[in-house]
Amino acid sequence: MTTVDMTQWIENYFHQMLDEFDGPLLKDVSHGGMLMTLVDVCRSLVIASKGLNYSSGISTNINISFTNPAKKGDVLLIEAEYIKFGKAMGFADIKIYNKDTKKLIAQ
Repeated sequence: MTTVDMTQWIENYFHQMLDEFDGPLLKDVSHGGMLMTLVDVCRSLVIASKGLNYSSGISTNINISFTNPAKKGDVLLIEAEYIKFGKAMGFADIKIYNKDTKKLIAQ
């Protein structure tokens, strides 16, 4: 089972930890689409945490670079940082790390 817990909140920034990773795998390596879903959700959460009343949380652009694999059993640390708000959109930066090795997995 995959569980996600918000572990630390600092203004405009939070850490989210994914324990016991067992998402979609190919040879025990995570599927990039699953990691992109985490990026999308965490970006929405950090923007929503600012308390603005947007009618939807639609992503207009997601760009992610994968630098290392996330493997079955890895504990992932997801950092979401609020960047700014425009007139109708919010912007945030997301990074996913392997909690134990500190290697960057995606950004």
